[in-house]
Amino acid sequence: MGGVDNVGAVVKVGDTVRRPGGPNALQVRELLGHLERVGFRGAPRFLGVDERGREILEYLEGDVAIPPYPNWAADDDLLVSVARLQRQLHAAAAGFRFSGGGTWPPDQHLPGVEGDLVCHTDLCLENVVVRGGRAVAFVDFDGARPVDPLFDIAIATRHWIPLRDPVDIEDARMDADLVRRFHLFTGEHQLTGDQRDRLVGMLIDFMDWALVSLRARAESGHVGFAGLSAQGYEGMNRRSRTWLIENRYKLAGGEPG
Repeated sequence: MGGVDNVGAVVKVGDTVRRPGGPNALQVRELLGHLERVGFRGAPRFLGVDERGREILEYLEGDVAIPPYPNWAADDDLLVSVARLQRQLHAAAAGFRFSGGGTWPPDQHLPGVEGDLVCHTDLCLENVVVRGGRAVAFVDFDGARPVDPLFDIAIATRHWIPLRDPVDIEDARMDADLVRRFHLFTGEHQLTGDQRDRLVGMLIDFMDWALVSLRARAESGHVGFAGLSAQGYEGMNRRSRTWLIENRYKLAGGEPG
């Protein structure tokens, strides 16, 4: 457990999860406390710190899609439920302000996505808990920070549609109509055509930023990112960027005349 950043460092202990805190651990703990107070149950509760300095989080029962992704992860109703829960998270986080004011770790996201709403920013399949075919919770809030909520939605669509060249899709979504799935997801968020176009533009820029970021982290010796690089991330990244550019008009909602 632990994803790319915390490979093997996240463990289940009884009905809790133990994990190292990230660079914005204090902010995330306050965010989780805020979400609990406002009645949002789609995030784990922060329960304290153990004797080894690890965060103690509530363990949430359910299924999580991990590679190779199971067929159920391609279900349209699940897709829409992820968007719905994300919209509910945005509403629940709207009143949150970190007690340290504007003090957050240096932003690790590309320029131009700044905002005031604290969002998850990493809603990949592995970070969504599913029960009965519906998304019920999000986990791993390490990347949470104030951003434009369109960026948070963009990252979710990148993973869940998924927005990439079909040649790189190896699960049950390989033959899916990606544009249709994108419209299902963004429709749940009630995005306009202009907002969808902005979202795609953010993703195109993100692909360039992500490539540079991954190279730097892989070259620094980070095991997780070095592994992604060795698995051909650079080629996939470039193909994804090209696919987004070629399909931007359809994704934004228009059809060629």
